[in-house]
Amino acid sequence: MNQPVIPTRAVFVPLVAGVTALALFLTGSGQAEVSAPAATPPVIKSANDPTKPVPGGVRWFGRMHNDYVNQCKTRKFDVVFLGDSITQMWPGDHFGKNFGKFNAVNFGIGGDRAENVLWRMENGELQGTEQKVTVLLIGTNNQGMNTAEEVAIGVTAVVKKLQANCPKTKILLLGIFPSAGTALEKTKTINGIIAKLDDGKMIRYLDAGAKFLDAEGKIQPGILSDAVHLQRKGYDLWAEAILPLLTEMLGQ
Repeated sequence: MNQPVIPTRAVFVPLVAGVTALALFLTGSGQAEVSAPAATPPVIKSANDPTKPVPGGVRWFGRMHNDYVNQCKTRKFDVVFLGDSITQMWPGDHFGKNFGKFNAVNFGIGGDRAENVLWRMENGELQGTEQKVTVLLIGTNNQGMNTAEEVAIGVTAVVKKLQANCPKTKILLLGIFPSAGTALEKTKTINGIIAKLDDGKMIRYLDAGAKFLDAEGKIQPGILSDAVHLQRKGYDLWAEAILPLLTEMLGQ
């Protein structure tokens, strides 16, 4: 004998009513609470993902990374400069004159992009170190591979990783410097986004590269040695721009 068919709607409606009544009971209010939708994660559409940690591809990457890991294990420092070749190429005497009094070290690696710095920090650099300030300049090499928004996402990922590794360390985040190889408007867009990371306390943002431009917004003569890298005049202006804020962040 065939069993009578119960319409789906007759079962579904009481079930919904029961769930609603349970929600009202649990919340103790006259309305059921509705969870806010989860934030949509940023989408990287370019082939290069600046948030995915990968080692750098230059031949000197491994040697320099290992040296920095060893320094993190064997010495104490109060200020770390972290970045790519623009940071790496600080003239040694010039770096010492301006920042030696702060017990500073230079952890720049030529060719680095945001994703390479992420890899470095996941593999022994600046893990549990106790520096007072990290001076971060990264993203220049991402500009040719990513959109402005994607570069900003990569820089933000590096900042968040620094905070996770060294939660008591302040971060002096530098805007990407103007260069002859990237449209100035793109660089300004990136900097406009990452500037919002400044919280007035643990993260401070500074556009030190603004000193490289003349009144018409063009890069002054004598700043660049090629399309990207700095001559000594550029490093002079960099030091001049950051010393007051760095001194303040160090409490000196």
